[in-house]
Amino acid sequence: MSKQAVDNDCHMDEDSNILICVKDLAVAYQTNVAVFDINLDVYRHDFLGICGPNGSGKSTLLKSLVGAVKPFQGNIRLFNKDALKSEIREIQNRISYLPQIETIDRNFPALVKDVVGMGLYAQKGFFRGLSKEDNQRIFDSLETVGMTNLSERPIGHLSGGQQQKVKIARALVNKPEILLIDEPFSALDFKIAKEIAELLAKIYKETEITIVLVSHNLAIIREYCNRAVCMDRRIIWEGKPQSKDFDEAVQRVFHF
Repeated sequence: MSKQAVDNDCHMDEDSNILICVKDLAVAYQTNVAVFDINLDVYRHDFLGICGPNGSGKSTLLKSLVGAVKPFQGNIRLFNKDALKSEIREIQNRISYLPQIETIDRNFPALVKDVVGMGLYAQKGFFRGLSKEDNQRIFDSLETVGMTNLSERPIGHLSGGQQQKVKIARALVNKPEILLIDEPFSALDFKIAKEIAELLAKIYKETEITIVLVSHNLAIIREYCNRAVCMDRRIIWEGKPQSKDFDEAVQRVFHF
């Protein structure tokens, strides 16, 4: 599939509340088009939920925002900068991306505090030691997720819910402006998923952070997100998840 040059149609003023602008985005894996015709604005202090069936391109959309996959068409602007041309490190320092839950081996030796500290390396580089200020930021992040009492515990010895809280702390340690989080509830039972959702809601309410959440958990999107998008390789619907229109869009996308 040939690459196409597309004009930049994301017009954003310096003082705009639009932090992410996606215009006419299309991404393919070899000849398989994963997403197409994606047009989306994410505003400052949004809590945006993205839902859709398996294979609908939700994860691909998040990966494209952090440069993990490259579009063959369209444009992405982050913080009023062309994300496809900007220095990726400049953008990464303002965005944290938490991919889908992965299982951590029980014998993995890293301590909880060390895992959180890994989030600082994007700014510091891997060969510089942690300062007193860095260690305080690690403590503050663990305090935010209620995990300071387990800071010296090996990460592999924690439950799935506890590990997810540590990963959220790692994502927050750089004090990002945007948190992109992909299916954080998929391997958790209902009670723990609710606890993680409450934690994200607390972080959202107490900070200026913007959250983009990909999830199959429609109840959580409906309860906590202020905006929602339903996808099936393209955006089928966008609006308030508390509305009747959201329920109708979900039925259409998931073929209920």
